[in-house]
Amino acid sequence: MYIVVGSATAAERLKRAAEKILGFPAYVVHTPPAVHHSGCSYSVRLDDRALNDVKRIAADNGLSYKKIYIEKNVKGERVYHDVS
Repeated sequence: MYIVVGSATAAERLKRAAEKILGFPAYVVHTPPAVHHSGCSYSVRLDDRALNDVKRIAADNGLSYKKIYIEKNVKGERVYHDVS
């Protein structure tokens, strides 16, 4: 999943909070062009199973995000579903 955030700093904070609480890795990455609309181009990449947890982690730590996308492979193409 990609959690689109407003800045590189916000991405790092969310990444660290998620790793600390969930116990598995998260990554700060550039937002895929298919979902990058404007502003910051950073996202936190995290396992899809953490969807409900990451929303709680963001809220509990005062961190905001713009959108959350799940990436699927459909007929060999990457497709992104908004699950915010």
